[in-house]
Amino acid sequence: MKIKTTISMMLILIIGLLTLGCEDDVSSEILSITPPDGATSVAKTTEIKVEFSEAMDKMSCESRFALIMGDLDDMPVDFNDGMHGTFDWDANQSMMTFHPDSALMDSAMYSICLKEGMEMHEHGGGMMMSGMSGHGSSVTGGVISKFETVK
Repeated sequence: MKIKTTISMMLILIIGLLTLGCEDDVSSEILSITPPDGATSVAKTTEIKVEFSEAMDKMSCESRFALIMGDLDDMPVDFNDGMHGTFDWDANQSMMTFHPDSALMDSAMYSICLKEGMEMHEHGGGMMMSGMSGHGSSVTGGVISKFETVK
């Protein structure tokens, strides 16, 4: 009887340990931003592309994106100064493209602002701040990637 109890307890412990790592803890990462951080001589007609590792929720990403003229070091509280434009997405919903409504200014610095809180499509998971790093400056509340246009 003691052996049966011991074996049962060991099986329960093993099953418990095996299922601990089975949580659906999916998160997305930014794979690339175009133009890349620090780019110079960028065409005034450029479009901005953000590629994610997972399918993303369009509304949550578009509302947390801004292209702002200037060399920003801090995430703006709101995006009222952001350029107006339209968004396109690829069929997988993992590549967001922003098309500014007008050409960018000559020899100007622009900041691509991506606020924390972008969500994945259907999974309900969010983007971890660690998933935003490596593509610009990590700032409180998100990432800022900068580029300069051609003269």
